[in-house]
Amino acid sequence: MKKFALKLLLISLPIIFLLGLFFITDPFRIIYHYKDYSENMYVIPNRDFVSSEMYLRNAKVYRYNSFIFGSSRTIAYKTKSWKKHLPPSASPFVFDASGESIFGIYKKIKYLDKTGAPLENCLLIFCTDCTFAKETDHTEHLGIKHPTIAGSSWINFYAVFIKDYFDNRFLKSYIQYLVTKKYSPSMKGYIEYRKTKFDQITNDEWLMDQEKELAEDPIGYYEKRKDLFYKRDSFIADFKPQISKKQRSMLNEMEAIFVKHHTNFKIVISPLYSQIKMNNSDIDILKNTFGQVHVFNFSGKNCFTTKKEHYYENSHYRPFVGDSILNIIYP
Repeated sequence: MKKFALKLLLISLPIIFLLGLFFITDPFRIIYHYKDYSENMYVIPNRDFVSSEMYLRNAKVYRYNSFIFGSSRTIAYKTKSWKKHLPPSASPFVFDASGESIFGIYKKIKYLDKTGAPLENCLLIFCTDCTFAKETDHTEHLGIKHPTIAGSSWINFYAVFIKDYFDNRFLKSYIQYLVTKKYSPSMKGYIEYRKTKFDQITNDEWLMDQEKELAEDPIGYYEKRKDLFYKRDSFIADFKPQISKKQRSMLNEMEAIFVKHHTNFKIVISPLYSQIKMNNSDIDILKNTFGQVHVFNFSGKNCFTTKKEHYYENSHYRPFVGDSILNIIYP
């Protein structure tokens, strides 16, 4: 028995060590509280968790009454620009998440309503490729929702992070970076080498390195990334219908909450580089649910999607595009 126990201990030592490293270093920043989640950040964070923690910490102090919801494409809509179109009393907050789905937006709006938060102004950013891709919570660490906001299990939440922490690809990248403090292309998807800044009040996200590079050498910026900006076909079919019966129920509940709060809200369908247009049947559902005057469709081919200079890469469009869209939807 003693030999068996010793062997078991020896086998367990690496796991114990790695678990200790998980709780001591908190690679995903989900165990301890941080004043600035973007400071010294090198592991790609769960943006939903960051946004939720910042809201829960600051809501009583700043009394937010205006919210931007959506995926990382919300990076194009800065609260400073949005506030120009809102009443002076507006206190905006960006309540975004990476790859945000309608499930995540729905849960956030339900939570705000349940806790008595004033929903005076809302800007919802829908994206053809992700908003209606899921109707339940994510099962991976980058997408799973904050349990307090989603009303889900903390045990399951931490279990997802521990499981993904022990993924060989992540551990290799993480430990290599801890030891060398140097980024290599093999770490892509796990380690973030570019500097990002989260505003400590509004939760605006700024891509500091990309903006710096664009300011210094805009031509060189796009030349280095020419492979990212693939050539679009002259004919691009619309995206397939996506909105399910369950998702339609979520939309109806969201609309009822907006009516209850007399919310001034707008829904923007993002202008994506792919130029794939949201299916007309889904656009009709949105217009019939929320009212035609609240839905603005910028998907497909248009003045925003034609130029690569409107994008950081082939996924995220830039803040000056967001400013232009705001000027259109708030005449």
